[in-house]
Amino acid sequence: MNSLLGCVLRMFVKDTYPPKIKRLVVVGETEDKLTVVSVFFNTKLNEKVNWNLDFKSQQIEFTPEGRDYLDHKCLIDCSKLRPILRDEINEAIKARPGIIIGKLSDEDFSLVRTQIIHSTTIKGKLKKKYGFLD
Repeated sequence: MNSLLGCVLRMFVKDTYPPKIKRLVVVGETEDKLTVVSVFFNTKLNEKVNWNLDFKSQQIEFTPEGRDYLDHKCLIDCSKLRPILRDEINEAIKARPGIIIGKLSDEDFSLVRTQIIHSTTIKGKLKKKYGFLD
């Protein structure tokens, strides 16, 4: 697959507690394209993690209308970037092509990227590394 940007995946992730199957969207990549970065979809706001207004304001609500990859209302957490090696995603897709469950519309992709650019919890050097800033 040439570009994973905007792809919505449903796959097992290790960086949650406990590790589990999550929906995520690929939102950026390094210049060498060896690493991509994603953000998670969550069914509801975890008050233990997103306890202050700053974190809460970085959640974007998505409804399933017009989004085939969703079957219920979700929040996209734009407060933290989650890096993944491109090879790891490619291997997962090769083993189970069905993990690709959709793609964000251009409008939704732009909305998510804008929220990440304006995030106060993501360091500027990370935003730059994954192509959010020049």
